[in-house]
Amino acid sequence: MNSKPENSAAEKSLGLGLIGAGGFGRFCLEQYAALGDVKAVAVADVVADAAASVAETFAIDHVLTPEDLLHRKDVDIVHIATPPSTHKGLAVAALQAGKHVLTEKPLATNLEDGRAMLDAAVASGRILGVNLIMRYNPLCQCVHEILRQNLLGAPLHSFYENYASDENLPPNHWFWNRAVSGGIFIEHGVHFFDLFEMFFGSGKVVAAQQGRRPAPRPETGGKAVVEQVSCTVRYENGVLGNFYHGFHQCRRLDRQELRIVCERGAIRLFEWVPTSMKIEVIAPRADIDALVGLIPQSEIVSVDELKNSARNISCRHQSCVVDGIFHLRGGMGMEKSKVYGSVLRELLTDQIRAVRDPGHQRLVDGENGLRALHLAVEADNEARTSR
Repeated sequence: MNSKPENSAAEKSLGLGLIGAGGFGRFCLEQYAALGDVKAVAVADVVADAAASVAETFAIDHVLTPEDLLHRKDVDIVHIATPPSTHKGLAVAALQAGKHVLTEKPLATNLEDGRAMLDAAVASGRILGVNLIMRYNPLCQCVHEILRQNLLGAPLHSFYENYASDENLPPNHWFWNRAVSGGIFIEHGVHFFDLFEMFFGSGKVVAAQQGRRPAPRPETGGKAVVEQVSCTVRYENGVLGNFYHGFHQCRRLDRQELRIVCERGAIRLFEWVPTSMKIEVIAPRADIDALVGLIPQSEIVSVDELKNSARNISCRHQSCVVDGIFHLRGGMGMEKSKVYGSVLRELLTDQIRAVRDPGHQRLVDGENGLRALHLAVEADNEARTSR
């Protein structure tokens, strides 16, 4: 992966201002330091001590308010790393101040705010990006190409299961406050609505539900918080996708799996930022060679060779000739945090290319954010009214 766009001598590095000095904001600045085409210059946060600490760590300026940051002439692009309910106000103000914007997901907590953000980007002639990083992951790109080449036959069903830790989400965290976060589908689910759109095209929510913690606890103010949600989406090519997100595990049991079932096998990805994959497929040897060429760090784990009439298989009233049942695996060869950092750098690099070249087509832009938000709002509305 190439994270550094070519930078001519006439082009100076873009100045980046960070709004939001929490843990993720720090992580972003660590990653951006490896890019030669952007330079962090200032940070703002409603918690002054947090901003001061980040400023000292990264040797950048600490400004008192977001407004102060937006008035700086050395800030070209603003990264908004604040809770979702603040995204619209901060993004619109930044765009109107002539700054490019990269905001955390979700784009906003409702469609009206999201559309207002896109309209402000058009009116200002500046770019608006959203931190939806799944499309930049080489494993996800590999799956997209496998599906495009039909190497496992047509996709039929897919699910994403997210059994997430809540150890870093204390009872008073804004994550549990729907007015601030938008709820689990909106705050977190947008990543995977966008990814499945990459795989299967547009979709529509056909069912959704939510679950609350069974016993309200005093520290939550007596409210039974929503801790798990699920929904089914029907995609334009007939694929049914099921999504489950539950925030109720200890850190050591935090786990995620994405599985796509096709006519002649299945693809599995692991971790919420996928770091490894497994494929089981019944196929001719030529398709296996193609898979090996696509999968990062590919390995054929086992082969059950088929001979004579056993090579003739049929499914969905279609016949084909295969050579065996193959199990393959691949991966990124690095831990989750390093994969996350890599795709985050790719995301920002993509946005910078669009700043440099207005004709550049970004892999993820504001429209991606709005479409993912649309499905998330559909799922949230259906889940809250479902019996």
